[in-house]
Amino acid sequence: MPTIPLRLHDPKTAGRHLHDWTVAERTNIRDSYQLSFDNLQRHIRTAEEQGKHIFVKEHVNWMIEPVAETKFIYGEGSTDEIPWTVNTDAGQTHSALNKTIIPDEFLKPWFPTFLIRHPALVFPSNYRTYVDNEGKEAVKNEANLQALEMTYHWTRTLHDWYIQHFQTSEAKSSRDILWPIVLDADDIMLEPELVLKYAKIIGLDPTKLKFSWTPKRKEELDKLWDVERRMLSTISASTGIVEGKTASGIVIDDEVAKWKGEFGEDEGAKIERWVRDAMWDYEYLKARRLKT
Repeated sequence: MPTIPLRLHDPKTAGRHLHDWTVAERTNIRDSYQLSFDNLQRHIRTAEEQGKHIFVKEHVNWMIEPVAETKFIYGEGSTDEIPWTVNTDAGQTHSALNKTIIPDEFLKPWFPTFLIRHPALVFPSNYRTYVDNEGKEAVKNEANLQALEMTYHWTRTLHDWYIQHFQTSEAKSSRDILWPIVLDADDIMLEPELVLKYAKIIGLDPTKLKFSWTPKRKEELDKLWDVERRMLSTISASTGIVEGKTASGIVIDDEVAKWKGEFGEDEGAKIERWVRDAMWDYEYLKARRLKT
């Protein structure tokens, strides 16, 4: 999280070619990644000392190292710089499918879950959040930054890295389940029994699950910073799973007309391109999802 403001706001490096970063920007980003990683390692050590399980949730897109981002936006030949990686005593290996800032040795002991949702629902929602937070005109000039998020390329790449790892690891059948796990948001919303099954797989108490809750009070919302309040707006105002949020019956051609009406012809076309480009990766991952 500490790195995100550096990437998105000041000095706003996300989407810029790595060769255009200043020495100070590079140093600040590297230091922030390392500090965050060191904090994660301390969290892990503390949990292990207490005999606890560890569950970490993160956006794959914000774990990607800058060299991979530059090549994704500007082309494979746009830089010959060595991929970045944080320093860890475990090792510094960075194999081909590992596009993250984390070395292979640190990723291997984890049992990963990848959460996916139909791109025609995720991407316009994400774009809408950009507009609400930054303004319509500002967002029009951030296509490179948005391209890093409006994709399942990073999710599929890391998923496939873990496929390779578990195929050669004794841990591949741990807890009688094949790893990595993929969860589709539609299944989570429509099948409570799947959520119960998943909780048991990862060692969480299924009796603690909530399928209904109390909306947040105004004084609770006032304590949140603006972006956080916007990102949590639906769950904060709801009492349970909101119906009609699934991809059932969605037709991309029909959605494109809505996006162009809401965001304008050019911006709607951008979202359409991102959605259609992501469908191959999404369908690939969806076909491998956990089922009841």
